[in-house]
Amino acid sequence: MGDLAWPLRRQFAERSLGDYRPAIALALLIMTCAAGRSEAQCVEQPERVPAVALQGFQIEPASLIREVHNDRTKLTARLAAYVVTDISVLPAVHDLVSESANADRTAIGAALRQAQLICLPRKPETARQISDFVRKLADSAVASGYAAALEAVEYDSNSVASQPGGKSRLQSANRPAGTASTLMTGEWQTEIADPFAPIPLPQ
Repeated sequence: MGDLAWPLRRQFAERSLGDYRPAIALALLIMTCAAGRSEAQCVEQPERVPAVALQGFQIEPASLIREVHNDRTKLTARLAAYVVTDISVLPAVHDLVSESANADRTAIGAALRQAQLICLPRKPETARQISDFVRKLADSAVASGYAAALEAVEYDSNSVASQPGGKSRLQSANRPAGTASTLMTGEWQTEIADPFAPIPLPQ
């Protein structure tokens, strides 16, 4: 009788576990996605853009232009907040650039530079992704906005790049005196310099 009861108990346990397997698999999937998204974020939870706003932007990038009512300062701040919350929105940023006017693309470039500055201390690889994205985008208006924001940080020792929500700030580093501008490179100074390149020390 005991020999018969053990297989029955084992069969019942396996059947009960089988009922929970879909739920277990779903929980593991959610945990994996959450961990992956956390790796893509440069700011703490209180400073992140809600997921629904990110999804809306990814579905229709041009909606951001309408939401800010052509206020390019708001466009820069809002887009920077999106990027530092989740770097995976960069493909949507690419689409936004293709649908935007020249002046809006300049504001987009400034937003990307702000996001790059915010990510640099905490997620340097994400910051590099942003700078690589700007370089590969090869849009002159975006590059102009990106370089102008970079110049403001490098030349103004009192300037700061504010994170979304105004909760924390990144102090810009003072440039060593007597060094040449490293904002642009190339024969005609039209290529964005690598922000990760070491700064030459004064002689």
